[in-house]
Order: sequence, then C-alpha cells, then structure tokens
Amino acid sequence: MKKNALIIGIRNQDSICYYIAKELIKNGYDIYATYQKETENSVKEIAKDIGIKKIYLYDARYTESLDNFTNEIKKDDIMIDALVHGIAYSGSATSPISYLMDVEWEEFANAIRIGAFSLVEIVGRLIDNLREGSSIIALSSRLARLAVPGFNIIGATKASLESIVRGLAESLGKIKNIRVNSIAPGPIPTKSLSKLGNVLEILEATRKKSPLKRNVKKEDIASLAVTIIKNQSVTGTLYTIDTGMDIMG
Repeated sequence: MKKNALIIGIRNQDSICYYIAKELIKNGYDIYATYQKETENSVKEIAKDIGIKKIYLYDARYTESLDNFTNEIKKDDIMIDALVHGIAYSGSATSPISYLMDVEWEEFANAIRIGAFSLVEIVGRLIDNLREGSSIIALSSRLARLAVPGFNIIGATKASLESIVRGLAESLGKIKNIRVNSIAPGPIPTKSLSKLGNVLEILEATRKKSPLKRNVKKEDIASLAVTIIKNQSVTGTLYTIDTGMDIMG
C-alpha cells in the first residue's frame, strides 16, 4: 500500500521541508503539501518538479484557513502515514524586534499559534485521517535552548513546540499508536537564520566550533527525519543534529 505524507512548511528549494519531501519520495511516499499566498508560485514549481500530488492553501494565522485546508484533506479522503510540521513565525520585516520585552501580546500570540499551536490544531482536525501507527515530525531549532539576540520570540515558540511534541506523543500513542518526535538542527541557511545577522559569518563561526569542522547539511536532516518516521520504537524525543555543537564548551 502506498504511503502518504503531509508536509506543512515547504517555502522554496532552500527549506528543510523541501529536502524532507524529496527524501520521502525516494522512500516511496506520495506527498501532499501546504503553501501560503506569498509562496504559491515557488511551491507550485516544486510540486511540478518533484511530483507532489496536491498542494493546499494554509495560513496558520487564521482559523478559516485551517478549516478550509483540513476540510479539503478530508474531502479528498487522504489517509496520512507521516505528518511533517515545519512552519515557524518569521516576524515583521519592517520592524524587527531586538528585545523580548518589546514584544506585544498580539505578536507573541501570533508567533505561538504559527510556530507551535498550529501542530495541535492540525492534528485535532485530522485525527481521523491519521492512520494507526503513523508518525509526526516537528522541526525545532537548537537555538530554542539558548538566549540568542534577535531569535528570542522564535526561540520561545520552538521551546513551546518541543513541549507540545511530548504532550502529543503521550496522548496520540494511547489513542492510535501514533509516534511524535522533533528535530532540532544547528545553524543552517534559512529565513529564520537570516534575521540574526550575516548568515555567512554565523555559519563560518559554527563550522569552526564544530568538532566535524563543517555545517549541517539539509540532506542529512532529511535523512534523519525519514529514519525517525520509519522507526516504530521512538516517540516524544528531541533529536539534535548540529555536527557536534552541543558537546562543545
């Protein structure tokens, strides 16, 4: 029986979710994905290029968009074997926030909903479409456990996401034997990293500190994700992939 994967978070060919989609296709999965209005063209090109079965409009800020997207999944009668959650709050390009105490509640609530609670909302609406024994992967960040200027609000949402993963693992394991895990990559060239400053300088500093003297490859993150998805004995676990940065003092 062909397996289906739903991927939330493909933006372009630089996104981790894009690499996970390609790896899942290599492992025999049919892929369904979401897009936002601003990423529609790039996701449509990707869908055509790698053979994504169908894409759905979904903006995690709005309940109406959530309802429309999940209702379409139900209408299409798609049974899900793997769910990948890779969306995150990206902040305002016009007014970046340097200090956490400058964040207004409305923005923080928006960030939490997009980067963390959206996983709860999606699972809640699609619980009947998640197969018995299916697997969920959420993308976090190693920086969620650190105090990083310019990353504070994103770090807070990722920390919340990691806690949600543990809670869902406990609940969904009982209900449908569903496994829920998360992956926390080290610094890689993404939209979120660009908000911290010069990406090349950050990656170079990371490379120098790493015992492997290189940066994390997105292909390796994708490979790890698929390995976790297929493993029947792991759940509620956070996997760090950072070329050894965590062991360095």
